[in-house]
Amino acid sequence: MQGTPIAAALVKLEPHLVQDSQSSGEIAAAIYTAQLAPKDIPLHFICESEDLRNNICRDLRRWEDSDWLGAKNKDALRALVNILRQRCAPSTFRQAVDGDEWKMIDKGRDLAKKFDQEHKTKLVIPETEQFFNLTGARLSSLTQRLAYRLIRRQRSDIRRPATQRIVNNVITSIQINTGRTVLEADLWISLRSNEIRKPIQDFLLKSLHGALRCGKYWKHIPGLEERSKCARCNVEETMHHIFTECSATGRDEIWNLVEHTWSKKQADWSRPSYDDILSAGTKQWRTVKGRRRPTAERLWKILISEAVFLIWKMRCERVISHNDDRDWTHSRQETRARWLTTMNRRLHLDMSMTNKRFGRLALNNNVVLSTWRGTLVDELALPDDWTGLSRVLVGIDIRPWEDIDNG
Repeated sequence: MQGTPIAAALVKLEPHLVQDSQSSGEIAAAIYTAQLAPKDIPLHFICESEDLRNNICRDLRRWEDSDWLGAKNKDALRALVNILRQRCAPSTFRQAVDGDEWKMIDKGRDLAKKFDQEHKTKLVIPETEQFFNLTGARLSSLTQRLAYRLIRRQRSDIRRPATQRIVNNVITSIQINTGRTVLEADLWISLRSNEIRKPIQDFLLKSLHGALRCGKYWKHIPGLEERSKCARCNVEETMHHIFTECSATGRDEIWNLVEHTWSKKQADWSRPSYDDILSAGTKQWRTVKGRRRPTAERLWKILISEAVFLIWKMRCERVISHNDDRDWTHSRQETRARWLTTMNRRLHLDMSMTNKRFGRLALNNNVVLSTWRGTLVDELALPDDWTGLSRVLVGIDIRPWEDIDNG
């Protein structure tokens, strides 16, 4: 007996079983067919893609060993496995291969659309047996990372009001300024971009949570309420203020230096807002013809993340290390020198990461060359591939910075 995709047109899963609607139709069809057919008759399922076959045949042990952590439609897949184990005849899964089978799939799609418009699709309720339920993770394959993720999954999803407010503001800002819709999950994932160093990833994560100790944090600590205000501007010291408004020496200077470096990539510049900073990992840059510029996007992530982290560190030095001298500030020369050091270290890190000893983690030479093209000192005198040169021979170009004073 063959369980075909046409069955997906007749039934659908209960809403609480569906996390990914694209593959839920085939799972519903498989559950419906497996429950409808006698248990001693072989079943051969013809699928539109290889997803169901891979989940049930290739990856089943891995999913069950990890308690289905990260699997899409895990509850529905777990129910399907339970029902298949109740059967005594074999069941096979494969992707459609010839024209007749693809015609059958197209017929199923047409029926599904028709039944859905006429509200004739019915829910399929899995008839599982407790004996075949395999729960929990396999102890022999449990790692600290897996255990931590499983524990985190058990916690209720309680959203901090500050986090939700900041996230909503960032997503709304992206929608208004670019017309693109960015999902909340994409925003969180962008903070873990490989182009952003680990300490900065943690810093931006705390910023998105509103968890850094400044502003309102000090209002609730007796005797330290004055720390909630910026000593330079005499207003509440928020992360928005530190990155985009503070008049202390350093912030404005660093953004000018970022602008000078970015202008060498032949791309438009406007000083990023607080929302732009938190969403730097999702920023897209395109050519005049509309093609993506992945290496420009890579440099943007590096510049913005390194800039805001340096602004924060200099703020902490001014507010904490020199709190007894409110007039103390960083000089412009020191600010420029620290930016130069920061960017050269980041450049040399990229150069080091092209070494083949890092295996699959090694960066492609062309990616590094394209990322930093146009920003180096005496670049025309360098060889075509300078990633293997001595570090002292390669550095970002500081000469245009002299124009800042003249401007």
